[in-house]
Amino acid sequence: MNLNSLELFKKIFFKNALMFKKTFLEVQSEFGHSWELEFDIHLEKLFGNDEEAYKNAVRGYTKFAIDAMRLQQLFNKKLKYEEVTYQEAYQKVYMNEDYMMHLYLPGIFISHFLWRHHHRQFLYYKKNFLPLLDTQDDKRFYEVGTGTGFYTVQIFRYDRNFHGYGIDISPYSRQFTMNNIKGWGYENSFTPMDINIIGAALEPLSCIQVVEVLEHLSDPQLFLNHLRKLLKPGGYGFITAALTAPNADHIYLYWTPDDVIKQLVSAGFKVLDYIEERAYEGQPGEIVPKVAAFIVS
Repeated sequence: MNLNSLELFKKIFFKNALMFKKTFLEVQSEFGHSWELEFDIHLEKLFGNDEEAYKNAVRGYTKFAIDAMRLQQLFNKKLKYEEVTYQEAYQKVYMNEDYMMHLYLPGIFISHFLWRHHHRQFLYYKKNFLPLLDTQDDKRFYEVGTGTGFYTVQIFRYDRNFHGYGIDISPYSRQFTMNNIKGWGYENSFTPMDINIIGAALEPLSCIQVVEVLEHLSDPQLFLNHLRKLLKPGGYGFITAALTAPNADHIYLYWTPDDVIKQLVSAGFKVLDYIEERAYEGQPGEIVPKVAAFIVS
C-alpha cells in the first residue's frame, strides 16, 4: 500500500517542523506499520492531496506543541494553570476562527498520532471500548465536545449502523468535525448540535463519548451530573481528561485519575476500567502531561 498522504505530510513536516523530526521518527518506530496506515488514511480523508492544507496543519501543530511546552515549563514552576475563566476561553479560543481552524484543531488532530499518550489512548479505545458497542441494540450516540471529530469517526468506522449526535459550543469545532466526517462519507449518519447539556431535555442514548472536555470547565462535576442523564441504563461511556497538562483553555487541574474517578462516581457513573498515559518520562521531579481514559456505565 502506498502511503501517499503520510509521505506528503512527512515531507512538509520535516521541512517546516524540523525540531520535531526526532519525535516523529521515534513515534513511527514505536507504533510501526499499523500507526502508518492509520495516520495515512486519516490524513487522506481530511486533507486529500491539498498541500496547502498540509502546510497549515504542520504550522498549526508546531505552534500548538510549542505553546504546550512553554506552558508546561511554567506549570512546573507554579504548580497551577495560568488563570483563565471559561468565558475568556470561550471568546479567545472557541469563538476565534483563525485560532481554531488554523492552530488549535489541526494541532489536536495531528497530536493523536505524534503524541505517544494520545495515540496510546486511541489504541486503548479501539481495543477496550468499541467492542462494547456490539452489545447495544440502540445504535445512537452522543459525542459531547466533538473537537476535530476524530473519535466521532471511529464509531462509524466500527459500526456503520450508528447515528451520532455531536455537541460542541464552538461553531468552528462543528465545522471541522463535519469536514472530517464528510471526508469519510459519514455525513448522513451525523447530526451536529449547538446546545448546552446543562438542563437540556435530551433523550438518553446507549453510548456517550467525552474526550478531553472536563479540564476545560470551571465546574466539571456539574457537567458530569448532567452528562449522566444522557446515558441510558445498560449503555457505555468513554470519558477522558488531561492531567497536569496546561493549555490556553485548560481551567480545572486534575492531578491523578482518582481525582476524575471521584467526580464520575459522584455523578452516578460506574467506572469499569481506565488507563493513565504519560506524554514522556521526564526528568526526576518533573511533572509531565498525562491523559486518563475511563470506560463507564
